Amino acid sequence: MLPISSPVQAITISPESLEIANTYLTYQSIDKTAMELCITPDQVSEVLGRREIRSYIDNIFLDSGFNNRFKMRNIMDAIISKKLQELDEAEVGSSKDIADLLALSHKMTMEQLDRQIQLEKIQQGNVKTQVNMQVNEYGGDTKYSSLITKLLGANT
Repeated sequence: MLPISSPVQAITISPESLEIANTYLTYQSIDKTAMELCITPDQVSEVLGRREIRSYIDNIFLDSGFNNRFKMRNIMDAIISKKLQELDEAEVGSSKDIADLLALSHKMTMEQLDRQIQLEKIQQGNVKTQVNMQVNEYGGDTKYSSLITKLLGANT
């Protein structure tokens, strides 16, 4: 989630909805969440279906565990460092392994940056509006009116 630049962007979540969302994150099951909170699964589904709750759950998920981009970066750096150390200690080995790891690291970084750019474009979004107008004129000298006259004349 991008930083909030104005108070209007802050999303308020009621304490009840927050409790449902946090319980869902704990159990990862609508039925278990409903049972734990003594409410119906329909109530849990309704709360989890709200846009602000989905956004909250997605952000928590992406910031925890191995989904966290900083944790992934640290792990990848540790793997590369360990591989470099192994190559240095053994004095025998292929630089292809380290090149593959560096290429994978670079690819992961570029994909992440690409996703961030796409997200920013979506959030900035140039909302294009289109106004459609339909003008039905009956009578007058238009092809439409002559068609309608012929069609109505054929039925009478």
